[in-house]
Amino acid sequence: MASSGGRRHFGKVDPFCLFMVLPLVLIAGVMVWGGLAWVGIVVIVCAGIVVLIDSWTNRPLPFDVPDDEDYDYEPPPPGRRSY
Repeated sequence: MASSGGRRHFGKVDPFCLFMVLPLVLIAGVMVWGGLAWVGIVVIVCAGIVVLIDSWTNRPLPFDVPDDEDYDYEPPPPGRRSY
């Protein structure tokens, strides 16, 4: 948790995010090598935004999620429809 006791702003980066970010970085490298450095920088910035959004969506919850055994759920009696 954060030192202030609140919710952290960013969490762990999902490994599957790399399937999108690594090709973007490769494309940016090709653009810089081909003489279009400003396009490569824009693509790098887009890849950074993808990583930031992924990390932001994976931040931890501000509360503890109870286990399934903590719920007192009783199924409906037989012969009754449950919908």
